[in-house]
Amino acid sequence: MRLPVLHLAVLGKNEEYIRYGLKGYMVNLAEILVYTDIRQLHQIANHYGCECNPHSKNDLITTLLANLRHRNTIQAQVEMLTSVEMHFLLQMLLDKRTLFTMEDLLAKANVALGAEGEKTAEEARLLIANSLKRGWLFPAKGKTGGQYQCPQDLREPYLQAWLKLCKGDGAAAAEPAVYRDEGTAMCDDLYQFLRFLGQEPIPLTADGGMYKRYQSQLFRFFSVAEEPLPPQKWRFGYGLHFDLYPDRFSLLYDYCYFQRWIEEAPGRLQISEKGREQLEEPFTDQVHHELVRFWLRLYKRAIPNLPMIVQLIPVMTGGGWIPQRWIADILLPWLKPFYYDEPVNILHNRILKMMVHLGLLKVGQREDGEWLYAHTPLCHTWLKAYNGFADSTILLK
Repeated sequence: MRLPVLHLAVLGKNEEYIRYGLKGYMVNLAEILVYTDIRQLHQIANHYGCECNPHSKNDLITTLLANLRHRNTIQAQVEMLTSVEMHFLLQMLLDKRTLFTMEDLLAKANVALGAEGEKTAEEARLLIANSLKRGWLFPAKGKTGGQYQCPQDLREPYLQAWLKLCKGDGAAAAEPAVYRDEGTAMCDDLYQFLRFLGQEPIPLTADGGMYKRYQSQLFRFFSVAEEPLPPQKWRFGYGLHFDLYPDRFSLLYDYCYFQRWIEEAPGRLQISEKGREQLEEPFTDQVHHELVRFWLRLYKRAIPNLPMIVQLIPVMTGGGWIPQRWIADILLPWLKPFYYDEPVNILHNRILKMMVHLGLLKVGQREDGEWLYAHTPLCHTWLKAYNGFADSTILLK
């Protein structure tokens, strides 16, 4: 089924998506500059080469407002950034929190740098210091000592500037003749799994997994087909039984286990009383939203910058279709291997494929075999409200 895509006529597709995702939670640059220490104002003015009266705070503020919000200034800044600096900036721009602690900023810097250690700690502090000089970060005033804020009205222009820099001739694609939008199929299969267990307990192998004949029997009822796993050299880091089950079912299983809707008793798997109660509840959007949130929290341990990537992909698609090749060109430099899981596999199988399964992306293929992606209205709605940066990771045991 093709779901309708919502647009606003006044705004461009990407502007409309970004604005919906970022509005209503931070103060603007003009408000922040009024309370900013004059020493930081001088630092920012020196960085941008502003000509103004250095002894007049009012003149400093007026000049900085004109410079920092100017489209050409923002575009020039973005074009000068290194990949690490851009990675750090994007994490700040997409994080919906009102305030950042120094620990929050250091964590973002370490993700951007892709390492830890004494040298990295110095580089992380330098990233933050440079952000203060560029006017991207300001110390928060009042009772929020030791915290920082990013001006709301700089976020969208910087995202647009980054997008303009990234876009090339191959960035946009026509809608494919056939595409797949799984919608809420994963939630449908979640309830199917609970009903399957509600009939009778399932015996488990010595490894703690369902026998493959029971898996095959269950998967026949699912909306999206999967096959039991063949023997694997390694599978770990993405859930409790990721080594025993295929990707999509592994996530469903872990979510039910996390919610205590299923119980692993010695030698058998069964539905819990809480799971039976859930079967009696009508399906709501909240169930779906919590499943997406669980995926982000579960996979974030292996993919620390997953919250940024998940928000960037819809920004990149805007209201149209983009090729997988372009997504890979932009995002692969910001993905690190997770043991034997290489960045290409992480992007294709841990992120894009799972976003399709969760109904956040729809996928199609054009005649030359290139895979195409577009974000769904469900993705648009969910990311307006959710902030994956603020959620802790989940480690199931």
